[in-house]
Amino acid sequence: MMDSVWSAAAWGAAFGTLNGWTARRALRSALNKPDKVFYAVFTAGFLWRLLFLVCAVWLLRDKKYIILLPFAGVLIFTQFMFEAVPLRKHGTKDNT
Repeated sequence: MMDSVWSAAAWGAAFGTLNGWTARRALRSALNKPDKVFYAVFTAGFLWRLLFLVCAVWLLRDKKYIILLPFAGVLIFTQFMFEAVPLRKHGTKDNT
């Protein structure tokens, strides 16, 4: 399944897209809610992504590092791009 660097990067991108898109939808729905709701959604999403990364690395613990590093790196990068870029671009309009 993950027998090369390219397949590991592709799986990392796929899982990163799934996690990033889910977190993006959750954060966008909580963007104009009260601060407690937004920060609860943000914290839950952060903990979910961390737990997902730890579980994925644990499941890949028998693979070589040359497989594990591209998977984790692309996963983290893809999640970041799905979350940070839209929120920066379409964040709240008021600065209060």
